[in-house]
Amino acid sequence: MGQGNLDRTGDLFLVLGSQRLSLADYTKEANDRWLKITPQDTWSSTLSRVRIARQEAVEKSLEAIRSSGFPDRGSSFARLLDSCGIEKKADVILAAIQYLRSVEKEGHTQPRELRRLIVETKKWKKKTVKSWNVSLYISRMLQGNPTSGGAPLLEFPRRRPRRNGYVVLTEAGRDHLDRLSLSR
Repeated sequence: MGQGNLDRTGDLFLVLGSQRLSLADYTKEANDRWLKITPQDTWSSTLSRVRIARQEAVEKSLEAIRSSGFPDRGSSFARLLDSCGIEKKADVILAAIQYLRSVEKEGHTQPRELRRLIVETKKWKKKTVKSWNVSLYISRMLQGNPTSGGAPLLEFPRRRPRRNGYVVLTEAGRDHLDRLSLSR
């Protein structure tokens, strides 16, 4: 371990697929700003400097992620919809719920968050998606779908509130999306 490593408690890396981004340069800038504190600084001014340095480090890290070519969630979801031939509103909403549950590991999602993801695909205009009655579609998918033999596509998970924001896909819901991708 070289002398230069003694002042660092650890390195921060972000692994994106096969890419490994070192965030050490960005955190070093925050540490450099922290070291510029003088004895004349008050607690409040010192705290403000640290907060600003930390925010700058986070912003530079996010900039590095963006420049690395890591896909944003909107374009990822759009590619998924396109490659699986999912176009109908109800199917897009079902797919958005599954995407947020399995890719982003969200356990609760308000309809506005589903709309935001759909708008981020840039396949539909914000005004159009805003007019979609997401709650009505969810309620219908909870009741059942004639194309899946009447089986519900969504259900409420156990030990969670019976609210639309918590719904998850049933096996019939996952099968429905699989059938759509196979029939394109």
